[in-house]
Amino acid sequence: MASIYWADPDGFALTTPTPLGRRAVKAALIVRLDLDDAHPPIWRQLRLASDLTLPQVHEVVQIAMGWTDSHLHHFVMGPDTHDPTTQHFLTPFDIAEGDKGIPESDVHLDQVISEPGDCLFYEYDFGDSWWHTMKLESVEPWRAGDTDAWCLAGQRACPPEDLGGIGGLEELLNWLDGRTEGADPEWVQQVLDWLPPGYDPVAFSVDEVNAVLARGLLPPLEQFHPMVSILMRNAGGSPLSDLGELIRRADLGSPSLTERDMADAVRGYQVLLAEIGDGLTLTQAGYLPPRVVQQILTELGPETEWVGIGTREDTSQTVSSLRRSATALGLVRLSRGRLTVTSNGRRLAGDPPHLLRHIATRLPLGKQHEQDAGTIALLFVAAGKDWLHSFDEAARIMEWIGWRTGGDAFLDERAVHIWSKPTRDVLQNLGGSGLSTPNRQIAVARYLLQTADQR
Repeated sequence: MASIYWADPDGFALTTPTPLGRRAVKAALIVRLDLDDAHPPIWRQLRLASDLTLPQVHEVVQIAMGWTDSHLHHFVMGPDTHDPTTQHFLTPFDIAEGDKGIPESDVHLDQVISEPGDCLFYEYDFGDSWWHTMKLESVEPWRAGDTDAWCLAGQRACPPEDLGGIGGLEELLNWLDGRTEGADPEWVQQVLDWLPPGYDPVAFSVDEVNAVLARGLLPPLEQFHPMVSILMRNAGGSPLSDLGELIRRADLGSPSLTERDMADAVRGYQVLLAEIGDGLTLTQAGYLPPRVVQQILTELGPETEWVGIGTREDTSQTVSSLRRSATALGLVRLSRGRLTVTSNGRRLAGDPPHLLRHIATRLPLGKQHEQDAGTIALLFVAAGKDWLHSFDEAARIMEWIGWRTGGDAFLDERAVHIWSKPTRDVLQNLGGSGLSTPNRQIAVARYLLQTADQR
């Protein structure tokens, strides 16, 4: 342990843990996960990839045990016994509260358990205080094709949420066995009626756990645009949530964009910048001249104009969207009725890859509610889902984040569609929606969700 100390809220000195060195080669760690003090024992045996991050281990524990990820959690490093003076690794909620220490997202499984017998401790639900012990049983070579997490064995069902901890579990098991002496019969019946439908304390299915694990774990959020991490934190942070499932499906690994794809994606903006040239005076109504609108549509091809007549900017969805979003992206500016190309626009117009990177750095567009909705829209497209048929699901996610309209208890799904429009316009102009192929839609959205160093 390191000799660095922080004080917890009660004033006790806490020792900051010292993570172990990483393994040179990925390995399979066979661990036993026990719910502490449960009698009869509730346990799982798992095969875990040594390079899992602690947030991913948290997800595995929730799935393997059967919890619903409805409460906060902490990991505490061993290696052998749970020492209450050892500081836990910080969750995003701890960091948001200003706590000092080591973020769990910076720690991998092989940095907390390395040799057989090493233990990692996990507390879930600080009210019920369900403590778990993960003990390393053996280390095996990693086999290509294995999933990052797999359940090998286990016994007994996870306790219901909000049961009251180990004491509540012991009481419940007694009542289920008919041992109700000294208990209020009415209260006993209320608790039994409150149990989840079909709850059986003896039941456990390895196959059911593995069916969920087979979907894959939530990738590290550091791989995504920073807005994705913000959304997850504001939505509660659960990898088992609707937002977590959406992020899991928005795999950034493939399909990727080639240089030709990038050139095709930004062509609309290049044509607009070329037509503006050294400057362009707008009509008295504030629109692009009709000849310019017609020239842009001719350059892009008739298949791009899927809404509008295409003779004036105010009737051409394609051109109005291009001009509006190019302004928001810092490529053009309007001053005294004259449209000009910015220095960024001039510098990037002939360089499709860098132009696309510039566009990506400006997203999502708009105010905070529009940025949140725009990021969610990108995630839906990146996950291969039809945005136009996903408004209700997107509205639920926005509600979890905390957005409402007019003080209503629920968010009007139409609001999500409207709020996401600034970012969706860019996605459409890049070929990420509209008449483009599904694979192209997905690839563009995934590119826009990458971090800057991945592009």
